[in-house]
Amino acid sequence: MDVVRKKHTSRKWLKWSVAVIVVSSAIAGTTFALSALESALPEFDRASVIVAEVQRGTMVRDVRAPGTLVPEEMTFVTTEVPGTVVEVLVQPGDRVGPKTELLKLRDPQMERAIRDAERNVESANASAERFLLQHRAEELNLRVAREDARANYEDARETSELNETLARQGLISRRQWEASRDAAERNRMRFEVQIERELNSQKTFRIQHDERKAAVARAEDWLEERQEQQKALVVLAGVSGVVQDLGPTGNGLDVGQRVAQGAMVARITDPSQLRAELQVSQILARDVVGQPVVVDARNGEVEGRVSRTSPAVQNDRVTIDVELTGELPRGARPDLSVEGLIEVSRIDDTLFVRKPAFAREQKTADVFRIEPDGQTTVRTLVEFGSAAAYTIEVISGLKPGDQVVISETSRWKSFDRVTLK
Repeated sequence: MDVVRKKHTSRKWLKWSVAVIVVSSAIAGTTFALSALESALPEFDRASVIVAEVQRGTMVRDVRAPGTLVPEEMTFVTTEVPGTVVEVLVQPGDRVGPKTELLKLRDPQMERAIRDAERNVESANASAERFLLQHRAEELNLRVAREDARANYEDARETSELNETLARQGLISRRQWEASRDAAERNRMRFEVQIERELNSQKTFRIQHDERKAAVARAEDWLEERQEQQKALVVLAGVSGVVQDLGPTGNGLDVGQRVAQGAMVARITDPSQLRAELQVSQILARDVVGQPVVVDARNGEVEGRVSRTSPAVQNDRVTIDVELTGELPRGARPDLSVEGLIEVSRIDDTLFVRKPAFAREQKTADVFRIEPDGQTTVRTLVEFGSAAAYTIEVISGLKPGDQVVISETSRWKSFDRVTLK
């Protein structure tokens, strides 16, 4: 019986030994497999990705809006008279003053009109001079007739008075006295009529003289107007500024080109007085009036504020005007393409991160979050909220201080974990 009990003990020890060996082998195999799995994770160069850190604080919700710089005031120089271009004296970009000559025109019809106007002035002056001479002659005739009438009246009056004395003395008949008295009365009436004629002649002279002077003035005004139009053949800038472009279409002017009356021949602007015209979505247009803006002029930034929105909508876009409050960067000029960053609102005490290339507002997306070891990245489902131009709100899936890959990760779509080296 003792021998049998000894054999049973040996077998039991053998079984435990085998079990230990099997478990050890399993542990070793699992460790080796995990080690092999870790080494099998795909590796990518860390320098080829962009990493951003999740932050908590105030997120500025802003939007980007393309546009151009435009002058606050633009002067359109037009021609007062038609003509043919004979000389172009400035080019776009030239600085001009009010008296600067832009171009010279020529119009043969204007030259003929001036010659005709000069002849009309000469004719009107000659007519006025002839009228004065005629009136002078008539005035002399009326004066002579008046003096003759006065002499006749005085003679007839004296004769009537003498006859009256003689008739009272009985030296002549009463009939003779009455006849002389009637003759004196008739001569008095002729004398008074002659005086009236002279007065009427003077009144008529003043009226006709005024008509002649008016005719001369009209002829001189016509000539002066034609001469002013001739001066207008030399087109002046009229204001100070910089020539933006030339020609009715902005493509310049050529010698020999015919320019119509009232045609635009130049645009002049003041490059120191500019504003930005930006294009924003019609949904945002109602929320941006008065909001601050940072305008990127390519070679510098300038601050501004939205001053006006256009009531018209084109292609789902609305034009807004931005008053520039900061100093313009060097090289800023009209028609320069710019981009504005408009602050729409602020979200306080929120999580946000620099916007990944694949993130969309109010959507969920997979983001590769970097583990504490700084090398391993894990695919993480993140819910995003409101978006700005460069940042986006994080609703869930991340916490402050997390670092995530925000550059394009479509090449990692087959992996849930990636190693960065």
